[in-house]
Amino acid sequence: MQAIYLLIYFFAVTRASVIFEDCGSAYDLVTVNIDGCDKNPPCYVTLGDEIPVNVRFYADFASLQLDQDVVIKVNFVNERTPVTPEPCDILLCPVQTDAITSFTSTMSVPSKMALNQRGYLQWRVYNEKNRVVLCYSVLVQTQTYVQKMMKRAALLTSSVQGDKMNKQQHYPLGHPRNPIGNLPNVTFEFYG
Repeated sequence: MQAIYLLIYFFAVTRASVIFEDCGSAYDLVTVNIDGCDKNPPCYVTLGDEIPVNVRFYADFASLQLDQDVVIKVNFVNERTPVTPEPCDILLCPVQTDAITSFTSTMSVPSKMALNQRGYLQWRVYNEKNRVVLCYSVLVQTQTYVQKMMKRAALLTSSVQGDKMNKQQHYPLGHPRNPIGNLPNVTFEFYG
């Protein structure tokens, strides 16, 4: 039963679109999915981790080449983040027009950043004319691998406990196993 909860948890967390701010995309940005993040900000990023990021967008003009520039901004420090592969390495360029296009790149979170701090992940994609075709920003918070595992364990524990709470048998008032139904008899008298 716990294995089922684990699979449901990982599927739900990894496929939820994050809340993002468009920062001047020429294409229409549809969704941003960051592995391990859900719809509730901030998106926790683990130092030293490699995180798949999927972007869906609508292109109304063709681009022959796409290059990415990814920066995590924490405490007024802009840390460049390596990203692989480049979009045209995984999708057919020129980018198809009048259709939804999707690609996934893996972001390497730098390991030497301020810990437990909030900031912004800013992702820009340029075409061959150096035009910003995709640009978005996501609220992030840094964490260690141990913190990541502790959060997952806490979610799994609360999920399992919630399941046990739902399976508890309810007894009618007055039954010996109903703690609320076995309160001592109390009489209230009101005098006017």
